[in-house]
Amino acid sequence: MPDDFDLGIASDQLLVGDAISKGAKALPDSNSPRLDARVLLKFALQTDDAGLIGRSRERLSEQEIERFAHLIRRRQKGEPVAYITGVKEFWSLEFAVDQSVLIPREDSECLIETVLARRQRTENLRIADLGTGSGCLICALISEFPQAQGVAVDLSPAAVKTARTNAAKNALADRIEILEGSWTEPLRGQFDVIIANPPYISDEEAKELSDDVIDYEPSSALLGGHDGLDPYRVILREINDKLTSDGLLVFECGYRQTDALAQLVRDFDGNYPVFTINDLSGRPRGVGLDRRKGQKKD
Repeated sequence: MPDDFDLGIASDQLLVGDAISKGAKALPDSNSPRLDARVLLKFALQTDDAGLIGRSRERLSEQEIERFAHLIRRRQKGEPVAYITGVKEFWSLEFAVDQSVLIPREDSECLIETVLARRQRTENLRIADLGTGSGCLICALISEFPQAQGVAVDLSPAAVKTARTNAAKNALADRIEILEGSWTEPLRGQFDVIIANPPYISDEEAKELSDDVIDYEPSSALLGGHDGLDPYRVILREINDKLTSDGLLVFECGYRQTDALAQLVRDFDGNYPVFTINDLSGRPRGVGLDRRKGQKKD
């Protein structure tokens, strides 16, 4: 076994429970080494949490050790766990992911919570998702609004294919149309909710990205121009006739960008209050505007 992941124990003596600890020890550069090792071991053994617990005192076979070691080596090189396993959970749904799309982040769930807080689940909504990537946002929303219909747009043909796979994977393909194109260009008609998580990393912030992000995730879905706000400017120029008169607009952005983005949204429509969205840690994560009756400023 290569020196970069030496289990340090005979193959016929390695227990499942010990493998997690040894895998974690081999990942000192990870922010979550034990979680990474656990997820990769489950993938190597093709089991779930219950199966892993049930086998905790069992010995790994030689083939299982080889599979696990191979996965750990990939993670040691910086490859994200989600790309190694090909799946990522978001909003309790499972999504197929590859290097054509960003890995769904838990922080983005605050966008779903924002829509749920401002619209009733029973409403017959038309929802658009701009720059859908894996389709995690539109799938999460449509799963929560049983009467809603969704349209998702992405410029990347590979991302469109992945999003369609995920809509079908989550039994939502009959209520989500996924189109190839630039921002609002493919949209027809008006929408009650428009949500977007566009590229928003500025040129300066790009220098701070970790290697596992910049080396593996698609730059076209990350980089938003000099100040990171170029995609929002394009969307806001195009969106006025796409959002209904009582529609809800929800953007994700970086925590340093909320003030500047809020001003762009006010310039787009100054008749209604603009609000900031915080993520699970309380950090600013987005900006929204709600045209619903009763929200208009005096």
